[in-house]
Amino acid sequence: MTSSVAVCNRALSKIGDELIILSLDDNTKPARYCKALYADTRDFVLRSYPWRFALKRYVLAPLRDKPLFGYEYQFSLPSDCLRVWKMEENQPYQVEGQCLLTDLKVCRFIGISRVEDASVFDPMFVEAFALRLAAELAVPLTASVPLRDSLIKEYQQFVQQAKTASAMEGVQDVFVPQGWVEARI
Repeated sequence: MTSSVAVCNRALSKIGDELIILSLDDNTKPARYCKALYADTRDFVLRSYPWRFALKRYVLAPLRDKPLFGYEYQFSLPSDCLRVWKMEENQPYQVEGQCLLTDLKVCRFIGISRVEDASVFDPMFVEAFALRLAAELAVPLTASVPLRDSLIKEYQQFVQQAKTASAMEGVQDVFVPQGWVEARI
């Protein structure tokens, strides 16, 4: 079972650190940096791709105040929503600050939620997260910019592999330009 400490130790091993941490509250330099960087890096990696374990369906009621212009309704985004991924029926929308603007009276969308429980992380997400965390830790713990750059490149390549694997899990949306089918008939 994955834990925040396991993710941090995986990241530390990628930068060649022989020290492992037993807790994010250890009084060691690696633990202090892991604790400082863990949540922001996790949210960055979650937000960067619609990891299936982090997808969540939301239904929102409009706020009393309407937008000044451009859209009919505004909604307050839930605090656990890191990113709006797909709006119901592909309706146009705009995210501004912590509000979502759209012309729908009831807003239904699939979003990327903040998942804090490491035990439910997908194994591919754990690897991507560890790579990104290692890149963030590289300069403060090893003073190596080339190592950081190499880890960022490895992270980016790995996320591409994860996208391929994820694409094989479930129904994929197929975009057919409007009118194309009718034109073929």
